[in-house]
Amino acid sequence: MMKPVYIIGHKNPDLDSVASAIGYQAYKQAGGEGLFQAAVAGELSDEAVYVLDALGFQKPLWLKSVANTVEDLLDDQPLPHVHPETSLVELSRMMREQKIKTVPVLDQAGKFLGLLTIGDVALIFMENLGDAGAVEQSPRILGRVLQQKVGEIMKSRDLVVFETDDPVEEARKQMLKSRFRNYPVLDEKNSYLGMISRYHLLQMKRKRLILVDHNEKQQAVDGVEQAEILEIIDHHRVGDLQTISPIYFHNEPVGSTSTLIAEKFLDSSFTLDKHLAGLLLSGILSDTLIFRSPTTSPKDQKIAAYLEQVSGLNPIDWGKQIFSQAMQLGDRDERELVGSDLKEYSSGDLLFAVAQIEIIDVSGLEVRKAAFLAAMEELCQERGYAFMCLMLTDILEESSELLIAGRERSMLDQALGSGSGRNRIYMPGVMSRKKQILPVIYDALRRKDLLG
Repeated sequence: MMKPVYIIGHKNPDLDSVASAIGYQAYKQAGGEGLFQAAVAGELSDEAVYVLDALGFQKPLWLKSVANTVEDLLDDQPLPHVHPETSLVELSRMMREQKIKTVPVLDQAGKFLGLLTIGDVALIFMENLGDAGAVEQSPRILGRVLQQKVGEIMKSRDLVVFETDDPVEEARKQMLKSRFRNYPVLDEKNSYLGMISRYHLLQMKRKRLILVDHNEKQQAVDGVEQAEILEIIDHHRVGDLQTISPIYFHNEPVGSTSTLIAEKFLDSSFTLDKHLAGLLLSGILSDTLIFRSPTTSPKDQKIAAYLEQVSGLNPIDWGKQIFSQAMQLGDRDERELVGSDLKEYSSGDLLFAVAQIEIIDVSGLEVRKAAFLAAMEELCQERGYAFMCLMLTDILEESSELLIAGRERSMLDQALGSGSGRNRIYMPGVMSRKKQILPVIYDALRRKDLLG
């Protein structure tokens, strides 16, 4: 079975990263370039779930890791096998014709039952012939042996088998400790998926990725360093990901990656249906805060107008609907809310994080701010953040209040506030983490000679 190229956004996937992945999957498959699968690297945000449900889209595949697993060792070859009722005559004929030395035994539903190897078959012949009192009895003995059923003679104990999600390194260690040539691979339901050997370790195919809406290792899906990155489409600063060979890297200073994906449809002959147009429009509205963010570019507005025409959605009304109905904060604890849109950054050995909650009316969060700060201090301790800040962004008021935590919070207060030691800073006109907060932080790190 052909393995797909996964199109995936950053951890803590927001609406823009989800819309970009789904949109780019549709674009690539419209071009007939192969098999592609939109994926996410974490639990979906409230607004992403709301928009997907409203527009009739399935949730993308959740990839918790793209590290090398036994699944990556499997090839696309046919899977020869026998059933328990197969005779030794039929088994021997199959092994000769297909030139195979190990055959799995499966039931009618494809569940794994046991194995037979060419060595096992040879041993059966030798043991039975060894019991013969005279050479002239050999034909009768061989006839009896050849009529035996595979289910009577297969090995089902003391076998080394692997599951698809077993790490390759663990499989390698098991192979080196055992004497077998081939090893069955099963899924969690005991269905047989193929056979691997030491040869496959040398021919391993890494998972192939297209990254959207990010290009920093800290924000990428776990195990990204073991995968093959084919493309990157983004609108953030250039990060630290490295590739083995040259790739297609599309990075523009626009407000949303969904803008760049939609532009590809606009510039091509591919049809963009109203539902996908609505999804990409939603990604733009989310990341530009309904065009109020300073990251909003003329291209975002131009593409949004095109998507409005195709989808039939009014951007302002639909944007307010997304933010008002998607962010149901009351049933979620502070730690969950802080982590819902949290991005980690690094500079040398220094690790920090910036989280953001975007809402129509921030005043309702006033009573929870102390609990937010407590949750942030816990995260700093657990994850080793030197500092972190939480942006409580009021979309309609076009302002943010920053909550600051961590052992180096005084440096952040000096960079972003008055240096009075406060852990809460009101910042009118500040709405963009990427354009208005991160540059100030990195400049502060540079001035303190902490920029890695």
